[in-house]
Amino acid sequence: MEKIELLIVDDPANSRVYKGPGYYAATRAQAAVHKVQQAFPHLRFKLASDHQLASLKATAEVASPLEPDAFIAVLSEALAATGTRVASRTALRA
Repeated sequence: MEKIELLIVDDPANSRVYKGPGYYAATRAQAAVHKVQQAFPHLRFKLASDHQLASLKATAEVASPLEPDAFIAVLSEALAATGTRVASRTALRA
């Protein structure tokens, strides 16, 4: 069984949605995860945000095959729509 683990944070490069630090990235990231779950109903993410709601950690077990290109396309669209992005791997390890 594979595991998907994402740390979602603000995307300052997305000026259409991003309004500056402290605008509840975790809340917007939940909306992005919800869009991914709608497209891939077999994925159920466990969500955990930090106390300041600046980031959201989303983890899911992947029991059945997942088309990587389709997943990346849906995730990218959902993140762009919410002004968030996936943090680097080094941030995920922290």
